[in-house]
Amino acid sequence: MNTQTNRKPTGERRRQILDEAIRIVGRRGYYGFSVQEVAESCGLTVAGVLHHFGTKEKLLIALLEDRDRRDAEAVRGGRPPGDPIEVLHDIVVRNSTQPELIRLYTVLRSEALYQEHPAYDYFRTRDQRALDWFAQLAAGRGGDPRSTARQLLALMGGLEEQWLRFPGEVDLVAEWDRAVTRIL
Repeated sequence: MNTQTNRKPTGERRRQILDEAIRIVGRRGYYGFSVQEVAESCGLTVAGVLHHFGTKEKLLIALLEDRDRRDAEAVRGGRPPGDPIEVLHDIVVRNSTQPELIRLYTVLRSEALYQEHPAYDYFRTRDQRALDWFAQLAAGRGGDPRSTARQLLALMGGLEEQWLRFPGEVDLVAEWDRAVTRIL
């Protein structure tokens, strides 16, 4: 029941849909959410949501790509790359302010281990890019940069999961800083 008076501009409406999808998918995973639920949460019909994204699968990929784009902008922040440890620290600090997004990624990373999952290829490609980037950051710090990159990626994901599971007990940033110092 979208009347002319409560219509939002397309960009604003897409942002609202993505934000609601992040919240819902982060709690229920891809298989546990419905476009109907996202639509109701946004005051739209299913057709209204699909008008902006086409399919449930495309909505999922759009919210993942949106998160990556926003993170990349935040990490670059208009400054040249600094010390790798500082760059990774900044990423973890940013992640510590976004439990909904971290929950979303944690749930979807696990679900997408199944090859038939719509985000399977997305996460394979994303992990490959992350490994390449982490290996560049680790180059020249001793040891095999690719192995170090895998350890860093596993450390980040594992600590985020512990932080989500034990929010009052785990200081994500402090645990990261202690561990990354040992690795790098």
